[in-house]
Amino acid sequence: MSTDLTVYRNESLEARMGYARTMASAGDLIPKGLWSSPGGGVLPAPSPGKVLLVMETGAMLGIHPVAALSGINIIEGKPSISPALMSALVRGAGHTLRVVTDGTVEGGDFTATATLTRSDDLDFTYKSTWTPHRAMRAELCTYKQEGGVWKVSATGSKGGVKPWQAYTENMCKWRAVGEVCGEGAQDVIMGMHTPDEIGGLVTDAGEMIATPDAAPEPTEDWLALIEATDDKYDLSVLSQRIQGFEAKDGTRVRDSEMTEAIRTAIMTHASTLTKDSRETPPPAAAAEAEAAPDENVIDAVIVPDDEPAAAAPTAPSPDDPEPAEEESELAKYERESAEEYAAEMKITGA
Repeated sequence: MSTDLTVYRNESLEARMGYARTMASAGDLIPKGLWSSPGGGVLPAPSPGKVLLVMETGAMLGIHPVAALSGINIIEGKPSISPALMSALVRGAGHTLRVVTDGTVEGGDFTATATLTRSDDLDFTYKSTWTPHRAMRAELCTYKQEGGVWKVSATGSKGGVKPWQAYTENMCKWRAVGEVCGEGAQDVIMGMHTPDEIGGLVTDAGEMIATPDAAPEPTEDWLALIEATDDKYDLSVLSQRIQGFEAKDGTRVRDSEMTEAIRTAIMTHASTLTKDSRETPPPAAAAEAEAAPDENVIDAVIVPDDEPAAAAPTAPSPDDPEPAEEESELAKYERESAEEYAAEMKITGA
């Protein structure tokens, strides 16, 4: 372990948070996956909370914070590591990792085989083989013969070529590496996966692309609708609409369009509203009025994507004192960082 990493680990949480803020101020030098849109008129910027999470993950893996920022990505809240970093960690731990390819994609016989032999168990070798046929079974692409030649096809929602079509051979190699390391070196990679294994769009080197495949166009301009809402009850109903709950029986009628930016905008806007007319639950939530509240629901505005719409709480009695809202340490940290960033942007005239 390097001296620099030891110093980082020995610092207090407050000092590490300050370090994360400083790193986040690097702006465009920070990977786009670590940016967020705080809302409230603040432009998208690197998130100190995400930067801190990546650096802490790197410390867990035994790598320098700067190396962590380039080799670790956050995908839907889950940290992932590039195949190159995964291979380096496994080999750095003294284990033997090898990758061998054979055949061709066009010939229909391409294979990529990764083997791992642990330094503390030389008599056993872990092995994983990936082929385009296996990728097709995993619904990562289609693979069929056309005019006597085998072809891989994988396109995005707007017709763009995806990595499994563009870099078939390398994608097979990285899947084999990720699988064999997951089987034989869990103590080194701490259960983490490569970006492709958890749905990230990657380069031919298996590293996360800064601008992943665009999501389908939203059915509404949700950010504008959020900004125009002046009632917490209406914001709760809008949140359910964003997540696809528009049927009267509380079932989802379409895929959720909730993103991190929209989620953050809802929570930020909700904190500025004082009007709350929710005396009755919204129609989509009536069937679920008796359901227990979910701990992930913040002020009944956000409904978890995998749960049916829950009833909005009834308005408090005028005689009851309004409970003070609690703010988590991480939320406070992100809010203060956003305020600092906004102040800095105002001073510089950016």
